[in-house]
Amino acid sequence: MSERRSARELLALVTDAGSFRELPVPRRESAPDGPLAWQGYDASRARAAGRTGEEESVVCGTAEVDGSPAVLLAFEFGFLGGSLGERTGDRLEAAYAHAREHRLPVVPLIATGGSRMQEGMLALTQLQRVARQSALTREAGLPQIAVLRDPTTGGGWATLGAGADVVLALSGAQVGFAGSRVRPPDADPAAYTSQAQLAAGSADAVVRPEELKPVLGLWLRLLSRGAAGADADPGSAGGAGARAA
Repeated sequence: MSERRSARELLALVTDAGSFRELPVPRRESAPDGPLAWQGYDASRARAAGRTGEEESVVCGTAEVDGSPAVLLAFEFGFLGGSLGERTGDRLEAAYAHAREHRLPVVPLIATGGSRMQEGMLALTQLQRVARQSALTREAGLPQIAVLRDPTTGGGWATLGAGADVVLALSGAQVGFAGSRVRPPDADPAAYTSQAQLAAGSADAVVRPEELKPVLGLWLRLLSRGAAGADADPGSAGGAGARAA
């Protein structure tokens, strides 16, 4: 298992000093204990906020990474397992829209257990929202470079991770659609690692945390050159619409 950093600790590690600017947070009025009136949900959110200092499971903002500007989506696993709920979807949708408006690449820094059970089917629909935003960003010819942290499972892996142009996995991270609690009893744990995803072709490289900033910076420079001329034909060879592996 790799070292688990908070969202803001990882942002400090990969972004240039003083460059991170958090994006405005969309506001949503929620019924007591959420859309399903799940008893204790508000209390769980409050405890998660107290532990992490965050109001939701993802922190979105703009920054420079080794000199290259980007929109970063950093998941906070300490907030209800980095799960995706309606407010998470609001933040991700707004961040992708900002990236397209300002012609910026998107870097999801993923650490999630998947959809938030306290919001039921409404949480699952957030995966559709995220997948749509990723597809629109690809059509716009803008690069998406995913970083798989520990753990990257469920819908976060299937949408933000597997759908990116370049997939980087942190060494030792747990990666796979099925989380540790729902795998078959005889499942080989080694199959759910960043190294196994690399061997299977589902990740393009495994990197150590201290290598992440220069590696991300290199990919951003390489792919952003093509994205600059992609408006006329997002599917052209100059665009970033295909996996770069």
